[in-house]
Amino acid sequence: MNPVRTVDDLTGPRPLPMVGNLVQMRTDRAGHRVYDRWAHEYGPTYLLRFGKMPIVVSGDGPIVEAVLRDRPDGFTRTRVGPVLESLGVDGVFGAEGATWRRLRKMAARSLSGAYLRDYFTAVARSAARLHARWTAAAQAGAPVDVLDDVRRFTLDVSTALAIGHDLNSLGTAGDGLHSRLAELFPEVGRRLYAPVPLHRFVTLPRDRRREATIREVGALVRERHAQARARMATGAAPATFLEALVAPLDDEREFTHEELVGNVLTMMLAGQDTTSSLIAWTLHHLAEDPDTQERVRAEAATVLREFGPPADPAALRGLRHTDAAIQESLRLRPVVPVMGFRPTRHTVLHGTGYDLSLPAGQSILLLLSHGARAVPDPDEFRPKRWFGTMTAQPFFPFGAGPRFCPGHNLALLEATLVVGLACRDFRMAPDGGKVGEKLAFTAFPTALRLRPQLRPEAAGATRR
Repeated sequence: MNPVRTVDDLTGPRPLPMVGNLVQMRTDRAGHRVYDRWAHEYGPTYLLRFGKMPIVVSGDGPIVEAVLRDRPDGFTRTRVGPVLESLGVDGVFGAEGATWRRLRKMAARSLSGAYLRDYFTAVARSAARLHARWTAAAQAGAPVDVLDDVRRFTLDVSTALAIGHDLNSLGTAGDGLHSRLAELFPEVGRRLYAPVPLHRFVTLPRDRRREATIREVGALVRERHAQARARMATGAAPATFLEALVAPLDDEREFTHEELVGNVLTMMLAGQDTTSSLIAWTLHHLAEDPDTQERVRAEAATVLREFGPPADPAALRGLRHTDAAIQESLRLRPVVPVMGFRPTRHTVLHGTGYDLSLPAGQSILLLLSHGARAVPDPDEFRPKRWFGTMTAQPFFPFGAGPRFCPGHNLALLEATLVVGLACRDFRMAPDGGKVGEKLAFTAFPTALRLRPQLRPEAAGATRR
């Protein structure tokens, strides 16, 4: 049997009076990566203090997996639900208990692998628009703002699948809905990590802008909901998330308009922010590694023979080098590196070397990808390692257990298609400048600009 440690037995960085470790975290330029450094220094499970409040942090694979698998009954999120609700984005992501179970069934049904072929038309349409955008930039010799472009792509896909609406943000210039929706997730991060909840006392211009955005989405949802109800009345199977919400499962009550808006926003934002960051980081790493990019290109040229997106998503299964590059990017740059939970009851978690006793209500932060750094040269981008034993490492980019991300298949499909097409038809080259990273609920790249250069065979196809 492993020895049992309590919260008081854990060590960690020395806290300052009154503020605890908050100052050390806020002044660290690496942001959330300080958690990983402390895990190497104090062990995979250690103790922080936010003010006087003790916070357990763990990147120990068995502990991380045990917490994720004991949800939603044994562990609930810390603060995320109330923060999302305060922003009007109250849906399946932040729900708990019975509400989560009801929404999860619908999300799982509408995002299941069985629907991916039906969804692929919308994915391919948006991918073709992104390809055209980068083709124009290449012909003009101009760089592209990778994160902004792929955010537009993923938002267009998410909006089509959520409510059946073609937003076409890739064809929209200026301050459109796409740019305003992109501001919502950073606001979640600001409120989640703010030591003082200023939003409760002061209304800032960004708050009024956010409220206007949600009203705009609300009007769109109301219009599409009426159409969804009419289609569902014919006995048709749901083709969008909104249509799945029209007829609740198990004869439960219908959703209110506010609940519909919150759930649609959740679906749109969750599909946009995380997937766009994954695609952007993968293209960044490939631009910095021309040899790996060439391997991805050669395979994509063989598998995706016709110019433009393939007609069948099954073709993407042959892009093994693309998939390895995506998995390695997830390992190096996890989109959701940290998640916070509280046990609903006293629990003992079986860890590596010792077991951890947590009282009910004790906050614990999970480092979801810390275990995946236990490889040779962990800071190096080496997709080849995914052709070996890398998958045996503790690695939870989409969570685990009952609350495993229902959209993971769609996210990987989008990423594989965009990365494969980009490397097949363009040489993605760095544009210079230092690429940064920011954590605002999710982690994403900053100042990431690349120069797409049309490959000769692609240039010939565009002229036909």
